[in-house]
Amino acid sequence: MRLNLVLNRDAGALRGGDPEATAGELADIFRTHGHSVSVQVPSGRAAVVAIASICREKTCDAVIAGGGDGTISAAAAAAAGSGVALGVLPLGTMNLFARSLGIPLRPAAAAEALATAEAVDVDIGEVNGRFFTHHVTLGLHPRMIRVRERLRYASRLGKIWASTQAWWMVVRQPPRLDVLIRADDDEFRRRTAAILVSNNPLGEGHLPYADDPRQGRFGVYVAASRRWQDLTQLAAQIVLGDISDNPLLERRLSREVEITPAAKTLRASVDGEIVSLTAPLKFTLHRGGLTVLKPVPSDAR
Repeated sequence: MRLNLVLNRDAGALRGGDPEATAGELADIFRTHGHSVSVQVPSGRAAVVAIASICREKTCDAVIAGGGDGTISAAAAAAAGSGVALGVLPLGTMNLFARSLGIPLRPAAAAEALATAEAVDVDIGEVNGRFFTHHVTLGLHPRMIRVRERLRYASRLGKIWASTQAWWMVVRQPPRLDVLIRADDDEFRRRTAAILVSNNPLGEGHLPYADDPRQGRFGVYVAASRRWQDLTQLAAQIVLGDISDNPLLERRLSREVEITPAAKTLRASVDGEIVSLTAPLKFTLHRGGLTVLKPVPSDAR
């Protein structure tokens, strides 16, 4: 298979190291499995541009994108419908889409798994013309990210600590979202501090990611309280995977979602990237719209 390996040198797992050396080691893993590999190690936005060019020109069978959730989301948007498969090499903090695909989190182990993976079609979400692999959040989470971006950190642990600080700074005065939500044929109004729409329902007992990204439904999650004590408890419970029977969280599954806020525009986190969306927020789920390399379970080999 012809592979193009593109690592974002600004990814958290590469900071403080030698990105070129890491890229060479990972490329060698793919080569030992008989693949031909081209390698690029651009920075930040240039990595996204490189991946988009590869998918547009179809210069390989699969692009292996290394980076955090934001880089992977942009890579997925470029790969969707292109005929080029996407291999996810997790180099970020949370790596939620990689977890959903069952990809190991250590780079070398991930490369080994991808080198023998199979190409499968999974779902990809879209909101107002923007693709996402994992989630769109409104309210508290985007505000926390904006505050975190003003704090200094230089590592994955530093980012986690900055997130904790930012959370504490915003949760004591949580935002108020007045929204009309349409989920399939059901329509309801809510006043809440936080909303999350996920590409397929979140699984239980682990970090918030879908156990299977091929279920063909959005997960719609609405915080049921605006008290900061409840929101702090809810955040901890979501991290632990306490979701389906949580009294602090309203949960629905839907194939079509539309959210109309009172404001004309709303800041949202789309796979961790802050964007401004114009009302109404229209969500579309593209079933099987993204071809990815998914590791083959050991018992199926």
